[in-house]
This record gives sequence, C-alpha cells and structure tokens, in this order.
Amino acid sequence: MKTRNGFMIAGAVIVLLSLILEFAYYMAYINHEEPIRQVSLIVYGSDGSRFENLKQGAEMAAVDLNAEVTLITMSSEDDALEQISLIQREIANGADALLIAACDSKALKEYLEENPPKIPYAFVETGTTGCPDSMLTASDDAAMADALVRTIDENEKDWIKAAVIVDHTERESVAKRLDAVMNTGVRYAEEVVFWERNEQEKNKKAQFFLQRELTEEAVDVVIALDNSSMEELLDATVNLNKDIKIYGIANSAKSVYYLDNGLIKTLIYPDEFSIGYIALSDLLNEKNFDLPLSGEANDRIRFAAVSHENMYEKAFQRLLFPQMR
Repeated sequence: MKTRNGFMIAGAVIVLLSLILEFAYYMAYINHEEPIRQVSLIVYGSDGSRFENLKQGAEMAAVDLNAEVTLITMSSEDDALEQISLIQREIANGADALLIAACDSKALKEYLEENPPKIPYAFVETGTTGCPDSMLTASDDAAMADALVRTIDENEKDWIKAAVIVDHTERESVAKRLDAVMNTGVRYAEEVVFWERNEQEKNKKAQFFLQRELTEEAVDVVIALDNSSMEELLDATVNLNKDIKIYGIANSAKSVYYLDNGLIKTLIYPDEFSIGYIALSDLLNEKNFDLPLSGEANDRIRFAAVSHENMYEKAFQRLLFPQMR
C-alpha cells in the first residue's frame, strides 16, 4: 500500500513540476523581447534635412519591424573613401543592416564586391548596377528626366536656350537622368548647352563655377538633375541676384523654399518617404532577412511634377512637407 502511495505522490510531484516548468517557459516566452535591430541609413552630403522624407519613411517601417534607424551623413558630396569608412564604422559598431545612398556608384561597387558585408544592405535613391546581394529602391530616373523636359517644353517658348548642369555623375541616378535628357526626343529648347567643371575645377566649390557660367553665358533656363546641383545653383543664383528660370529634379527643403518664392519654376519631386518605407520593409522582412536581395523597386515609387502654382494643393502636401505628416 505504501509503495502504491509512494508512486502516486511521485507521479503528482512530476506532474506538478511539469506544470511549473511549462508555466515558467510560457512566462519567459511571452515576456521575451526580441532585440531591436539597428539600421544605419548612410547618405551623402552633410545636410541631414535633405533626407528627412527618406528617414521618416524608414522610421515608419521600423516601428512594425522592431528596428531603429540612425541617419549617418558625410562631410562631403562625392568622397567615396569617406562613405566607405562610414560603412566600415557602422558595421564595426554593430549595425544589423545598412541602407546606403551611394555617393560614388562605381567606387562603392568595387569596394562591396571585394568586401561583401556580412549583414544585409540595400541602396536607396541611388545605387550601383550589378552589385551583388543588394537592391535599389528609387524612383525611375529616366522617367523623371523625361517628365522634366516635357514640363519645360509645355511651359517655355520654343526658341529658348537651356543649360544643363553636368555634375555629380558619379552617382548612377544622376548619370541616368543626364543620359535621358541628352537623348530625349522632346525639343524643349532651340539650343542646349552643358555646364561641366573641368579637372582643375573639380576641387573648387561648384557654386563659384556656376556663378561664372551664369555671368558669362546668357541662357533662359537652367536645369539641375539632383539635390546637390540644385542647391549649388540656388546659392549661385541668389548670390548674383540673377533672374533665371530654374527647373530640376530635387526634393530638399531648400528646393521647396525656392519653389515657393518662384525662383524654381517646376520640381520633379520623387517620393522619398515611400523609398525609405519600402526599402526598409524589403530589407528587414522576416522572409528576406537572411536572403540576398537584388534588382530595383522603382516601379513602386511615384514622383510628381510640382510647380509654384500647384505646390499647395492637397495632393502634394505630404510629399513636400514631411513635418506635417
């Protein structure tokens, strides 16, 4: 009888211990917090506000993906060695993933092919064609350039002389836009000239080069193909108090300000909020986190032609003014 009672007690103890262990496991499971994944958003240039829309889009995606986004700026526009050193630093500091706006597409491709990161990475806004295990999320550069020249054609006289700024073409995005403008079938001007710094002028501020061009060559319209060139052109124009019509592809706060005061006639404005959101979502999505990503996602990123006349329409408010989200 005693033996039977002993077995019953032992069985009860085993059951009780099993329940306690199961409850402890359950409590540990429900209280377990996955570590927050650290994502470094490495961009070019020193002006972080230029990428505010991009950062906000990535941060919104990060909320649902248990991630945190840190914006990393450079001291320059096109120094590939500086951007490479920032990539190395962020990886060494424990970043779980990288989003990169390439300052020099060729140089970054060469570096990443020789030194593939052991963490997921992807390009935003501008990247490198053929770089292994990476993806570019951006608006369609050729389509934006086509929209730009068509906008000029619709709004200006046929006889105008236009100047296109040829700079920062180390970035594939700018090179693609320039190629589309140079090879367009749209006759948006009677004469088109290209303003490009020579080798001796590369180390000088682009603003001074543009001031000289604006002074020495009479043109009706100047076209900037990216934020960097647009802001340099704006500085040169304002400094000279020059009366010129400006069109371009840009989305910085400075560009929006001068669109508002009428100096810029039309901006082709890419939706960088969506770029940031989609890029981070694709990069950190659980089914993709350990898989290589490649290709482009530009078919999902809209852009708009925004003028001084229509910039305050409801459709453009969230696009132009990220602080109003």
